[in-house]
Amino acid sequence: MGLFTPTVDQAYLKYADLLLQHHRLLSENKDEADETMAVENEMTELWERLDAKQKRSLSGLGSDLNWIRREASPHPRGRTPEDATPLDYRALEQTKKNADWHGVLHYLRVCASKTPPLHLARLRAEAWQVVDLPAISRVFSDFAARLR
Repeated sequence: MGLFTPTVDQAYLKYADLLLQHHRLLSENKDEADETMAVENEMTELWERLDAKQKRSLSGLGSDLNWIRREASPHPRGRTPEDATPLDYRALEQTKKNADWHGVLHYLRVCASKTPPLHLARLRAEAWQVVDLPAISRVFSDFAARLR
C-alpha cells in the first residue's frame, strides 16, 4: 500500500459517488437545486467518517472534477508550470513503475500545470480504471474524448 493509497471502504466509495453526483449537478448548473444541497449535506456528514488518506484522495478527486468543469483550465490559485520540478516528474514515473495508482493520481495533480490536458485526462482515466472505480474513470475518458 503506497503513501497515497487510501482505504477503499464503503464510506470512501459512497463519498466518491457523491462527488460524481455533485460534479454532474454543478455541470448542469444546478448549484442551488434542492438535490445539490442534499448531496452536499450528505457529503458533509460522511466527511467526518473518513481518515486523512481518504480525505486527501477524495479532495484530489474533487479538484480533478473541478478541472473538468473549468474545461481543463488551471485553478486560478493553483500550481504554476514552474512549481512542477524534475523531482516531481521522477516521482510520477516511479509511482507508475510501482503501479501505485493513487500515487500516480497525486503526482498528476502536482505536475498538471505542465501536462497537456488530453494526456492528463487519459492518464487519470487509466489510473481510476486500474483502481477499479470505472464510473470515475469514465468521467475522465469522456472528457478526453471531448478534448480530442
